[in-house]
Amino acid sequence: MKRLFMIANRLPLHVTDVNGKKELEPFTEGFDSGLKKFYESFDIKWIGRAGVNIDEVSETEKIDLDNKFRKDNCIPIYLDHQLREEFVEGFCDNTIWPLFNYFTQNTRYNLAKWEAYKKVNQLFADVISKYMKEDDILWVHDYHLMLVPQLIREKFPNVSIGYFQHIPFPSFEIFRFLPWRMELLEGILGADLIGFHTYDYQRHFMSSVRRLLGHETVFNRIRLDERIVKVDAFPKGIDFEFFNNTAKELAKSTGDQKSEFHKELKDYLGKDKNRKIILSIDRLDYTKGIPDRIKAFELFLKKYPEYIEKVSLFLFVIPSRENVTDYQDLKKEMDELVGRVNGRYGTIGWMPVWYFYRPVDRLEMIELYSSADIALIIPTRDGMNLNAKEFIACKIDKTGVLILSEMAGAAKELGESVIVNPNNRTEVAEAIHLALNMPVQEQIERNSALQKRLKIYNEERWANDFINGLESVKKLQESNYTHKVNSGVLNKLIDAYKSAEKRILFLDYDGTLTGFHKDPQMAMPNKELYSILEKLISVEKNTIVIISGRDKETLSKWFGNYERLAYIAEHGVWNKNPGAEWEMIGQIEKEWMGIIEPVLQSYTDRTPRSFIEYKNYSLVWHYRDADPDMGQQRSWELKDDLKNYIANLNLEIMDGDKVIEIKNAGINKGKAALNKIGSNEFDFILAIGDDWTDEYTFNSLPESAYTIKVGTKTTAAKYYVKDVKDVRDLLDQLEK
Repeated sequence: MKRLFMIANRLPLHVTDVNGKKELEPFTEGFDSGLKKFYESFDIKWIGRAGVNIDEVSETEKIDLDNKFRKDNCIPIYLDHQLREEFVEGFCDNTIWPLFNYFTQNTRYNLAKWEAYKKVNQLFADVISKYMKEDDILWVHDYHLMLVPQLIREKFPNVSIGYFQHIPFPSFEIFRFLPWRMELLEGILGADLIGFHTYDYQRHFMSSVRRLLGHETVFNRIRLDERIVKVDAFPKGIDFEFFNNTAKELAKSTGDQKSEFHKELKDYLGKDKNRKIILSIDRLDYTKGIPDRIKAFELFLKKYPEYIEKVSLFLFVIPSRENVTDYQDLKKEMDELVGRVNGRYGTIGWMPVWYFYRPVDRLEMIELYSSADIALIIPTRDGMNLNAKEFIACKIDKTGVLILSEMAGAAKELGESVIVNPNNRTEVAEAIHLALNMPVQEQIERNSALQKRLKIYNEERWANDFINGLESVKKLQESNYTHKVNSGVLNKLIDAYKSAEKRILFLDYDGTLTGFHKDPQMAMPNKELYSILEKLISVEKNTIVIISGRDKETLSKWFGNYERLAYIAEHGVWNKNPGAEWEMIGQIEKEWMGIIEPVLQSYTDRTPRSFIEYKNYSLVWHYRDADPDMGQQRSWELKDDLKNYIANLNLEIMDGDKVIEIKNAGINKGKAALNKIGSNEFDFILAIGDDWTDEYTFNSLPESAYTIKVGTKTTAAKYYVKDVKDVRDLLDQLEK
């Protein structure tokens, strides 16, 4: 059975004091019973914080706790009080949580807290490394452990790692506020599969990776060295059957079987059968927008006074982070608002807001869901919000109305609910009025569709889809595997080169033999490059071809002293053999350039830091230095606009690395390379290039050829090297 390590901030068990003795109890906010069948499919190991500080237990108690944890396949991690405080309250609660939920005004940036975060993540990685093997699966959960995937990857390059974030991932404009943004992105990218609740969060993450790290992103894939990382949306479900069946059992229970809480609810509802309950249930947090709910309900009573004494808001707030100042202020504001509404609208026999500030167990929640007519779940920001799904699951007669914030991840799935902007109190007040007057048949139709969806995509399906997705990524990595030119590959290549009698080397110029420059005319060869080429062309067995998009004049100027060099210029327009004159491959038209140039100029004018390069037989629009997202968008628009000209003018668009080149159709490096080979029987062929235009060369050459991509972008080449320095080192070693 495959071993699966579930790695999270907290273990599913927590430590409690029972008669002065440390015991373990299920952690109610841990992973739910709906995953029981999923867990049975693996040999599960849990790694997380024990929930008790190491300086609060004796050595004997720690040994006893360790033994108890291990009986339930849990591996505890202990922090001391100070480290836990700096890690949890300091960085997770006061930096990551508010920033990722768009509460920049609540975000604190503290270097000492960041150091604590790094220390705890390293501690997790060290503990994981002690127990795991290369063929294990690691599933890292949530924002507390964003550095762990990369820390594990460094020690175990081939292990399967999944990372799932249960809170939102913010837009690039918000995320870039974070001083340690690069480290967090690189930490997460240690995973093979990265999951979020919604496509929006996935899109924000991909944008940050592209703009901050500059990695190639294609659809939902990121290319990193020898790995492809996949980013996808997996909306977390609930244990639908548990909530639905429990609600049914409660409805059938007799008087003796009912809980005191249930009896109190029945007594309240029995006083007036027409009295409606609006349920709001959330933990204390500024992201939940609880004060706005109270104000929206107050506005509803003001606009519709006929509902006074006919509807009450049951406001359940679960205590959370009470030692954090922002939460203390929030609690005070809620208390004052409830007092104001009850004082203004309450009567002797009726209270508008029933306010409960205490924990609520699962059974009580189901009783509340079952009894409520309306659920008012309108967080200002929420990664998912499972309460909304649980409410729907508990409506066994399919009546009831869910009013849901569009800012909650669940809104992407629960479209049949009444979706509102939580910041628009008027809209929320009108939604309450709509819900109270919604026909029963419409309620049933909406909830039937919602229940069907929640039943299919439940918690178990969510977990299975994630792990299946992780397995598919590993297969994808294998099928798209491009080998790095390591010492073994290099030795094999050199041996083939040494034993060959007739060799040809196709060498791209920009991005391959030399780096890129803002001004393409400034990328002149240096002494090192001249020395390498001189050594290669001095060997009688070698044919060295500079195969470039550069014009023939520039190449002649830079390399004209080397008569034994061969050239392919302007992506195949011009050809030159050693000691011969330049030859054009067929007749090339140029009239089209006057038509296309104004189109490119209009995009240059609207895209700062882009420019046009004019070649003899092609036009090139460069956007390497433009804003990444704007450049990408403009390139799509430009290609779309150029489609109107392509067919009529017999042109071709070459989509390169941050460049769009327009040239005559039917001409490319691949065809030119084959023409250069001709009928010659070369027993060693090497092609090195960095651009999309070089893919033509890689695809056209025989299977026996050595094809090398510079960089880690998706390629048809068999091998890759990291950069220009690696290319020069490789060429230099051929004749050593």
